[in-house]
Amino acid sequence: MNIDVKKVFDIAIDAVRPKNIISKIVTYKDNELAVGKSYLDLKLFDYCYLCGSGKAAAEMAVEMEKILGSQWGGGVVVSPEPPTFLQHATCIEATHPLPSSKSIAAADAMIGCFESTSEKDLIVYLLSGGTSALMEKPIPPITLDDFIATTQLLLENGFSIEEVNAVRKHLSLIKGGRLAQKSAATIIVLVISDVVGNDLQTIGSAPLHSDASSYDDVMRLLTDRGLFSRLASSVQEVLRRGVLGEIEETPKNIRPNVIHQLLSSNADALKAAQSYAYTQDVSVILEHRPISGSVESAAEAFVETFKALAPGTLLLLGGETTVTVTGEGRGGRNQHFALLVLQALQECCPYEIIAAGTDGIDGNSDAAGALISNTLYKESKEKQIDLQYYITAFDSNTILEQLGAAIKTGHTGTNVTDIIIAYKGAQ
Repeated sequence: MNIDVKKVFDIAIDAVRPKNIISKIVTYKDNELAVGKSYLDLKLFDYCYLCGSGKAAAEMAVEMEKILGSQWGGGVVVSPEPPTFLQHATCIEATHPLPSSKSIAAADAMIGCFESTSEKDLIVYLLSGGTSALMEKPIPPITLDDFIATTQLLLENGFSIEEVNAVRKHLSLIKGGRLAQKSAATIIVLVISDVVGNDLQTIGSAPLHSDASSYDDVMRLLTDRGLFSRLASSVQEVLRRGVLGEIEETPKNIRPNVIHQLLSSNADALKAAQSYAYTQDVSVILEHRPISGSVESAAEAFVETFKALAPGTLLLLGGETTVTVTGEGRGGRNQHFALLVLQALQECCPYEIIAAGTDGIDGNSDAAGALISNTLYKESKEKQIDLQYYITAFDSNTILEQLGAAIKTGHTGTNVTDIIIAYKGAQ
């Protein structure tokens, strides 16, 4: 192979780590905090609070503490990892992809922090993907177990992240802009996007942004997909009451003193990969149209595109597929995609392909994704491995682990959806 696809992947991830992006956008000098094109005179505020939630929140908080030093007056940061040491804020560990009692405790701590602030304070909020599960407070009488079951049902039945979060926002006391209502402070929201198109109403279920979706929209969505009747009675009750106007809608207008600043997205990771690839004397195609839809249709379309590539070409794509799970195995959308592509390409030509999540975790496994190749297919054939069995069982991680093809990074400290790096070698 003329290029190391694993190195390309590592460079793409490194480009969107908080340590490499925040200082380029956020600066502090002479009591003035500059965030993109926004400037705040910190002398105008009594206290500055450092808050955040998501897979990148802890690393973002470390960088923000470097920038503002002792200016912070406290705060709460929620992360999927064991608490990171922060000098001026409390870091709380919670769970993902499903919420737990830790997520409830994290939400309570965040609400408490917000409610302690006034219009004379500033909150710098660090938002990234994963927030939807890491920090949650269901609307009564929805129990945590009912909320978890609802989330799992949506994730396993082909709902897009936009659809999943539209539902979650209308079952939550802090999502869809409801957290912002708990403080009169000025709020600067620094965002690392894990959503195709960087929709601020979707990222992390938008705890601080306005929300255009409604209870009517959610009811229609669930009914049309045939899932409303499968929801817990408490969830059905909240949705019905919402439609009747007995529960207040999510805020439809963002407060003027809440400012969102996008720091990084999938496009930045792919551009970094592209820049490196140009130095390796290979042809590079960066596909700007995101990969989406069902994992099966996405894999099929990818295979056709890949077969049409000229030898010596590196193809870069980003996005997020959906999965309708029918088996009980271990894996995630990226590993399932990789297995589908491996079965379809077989030994058609020399190739190496990585499909992985930039957060380092794919589905219910501890792998980020997988690296497949024509030699890997040959090995599976020699070992008489039935790839279709593992595809049907949704057990991609088990066989990819056995073949040594699973990519393990651990939590990367960032999250900008998934990327595919595919190199087609010469015959």
